[in-house]
Amino acid sequence: MTDQKSRRHRRLERPRERVMQEAWALLVERGLADLSLSELGRRLDTSAGHLSYYFGSKSGLLLELLRWSEDELAGQRDALLESGAPAEERLHRLCVLNFPRAAGDPRWLLWAELWPRVMHEPALREAQLEFDAAWREAIARILSELTDDVELLTQRVVALMDGLSVALLTGDTTLTVEGAWQHVKALLPTTPPDQPRRARPHALP
Repeated sequence: MTDQKSRRHRRLERPRERVMQEAWALLVERGLADLSLSELGRRLDTSAGHLSYYFGSKSGLLLELLRWSEDELAGQRDALLESGAPAEERLHRLCVLNFPRAAGDPRWLLWAELWPRVMHEPALREAQLEFDAAWREAIARILSELTDDVELLTQRVVALMDGLSVALLTGDTTLTVEGAWQHVKALLPTTPPDQPRRARPHALP
């Protein structure tokens, strides 16, 4: 084995974290168009062929990168749920954690790239359902403290958050993260489920 091949083989033994960090840095610096196995291999001083052995394709790389990102957020999400703060405050923080940080947010760029592919690639579809379920369950858990109709309100909140996230990702100048939260907040009931709701007065004859 030549020195060059030996060096490249050793590079592949680096931990997954190192590869993901380099791929993330590449995504932030140059965007999705230049996030390729060949460019990543150049940065890691290995070959695209060797990376293909681990990821299979660019879709495989994107999936692993998204999983790496979501795993990192999962710890923050779990800590938030167990924080003991009021339900509305926890939902606020959860929304901020989920929303794009700014236009072109790398995590949401990954989501936008993978969405069209999930209909044709079962592995991506399975991963999407897994990630979506984790966020949906966290939202539903908080909403259960605010309403009896958890399923319906969760559907509405999730759908609204997805739409708002696309607007934030694409740089809608009329929307901020805090403004997006206010739209979500407007869906919340004003009376917790354990308190009697005031009946509307009957109209006078």
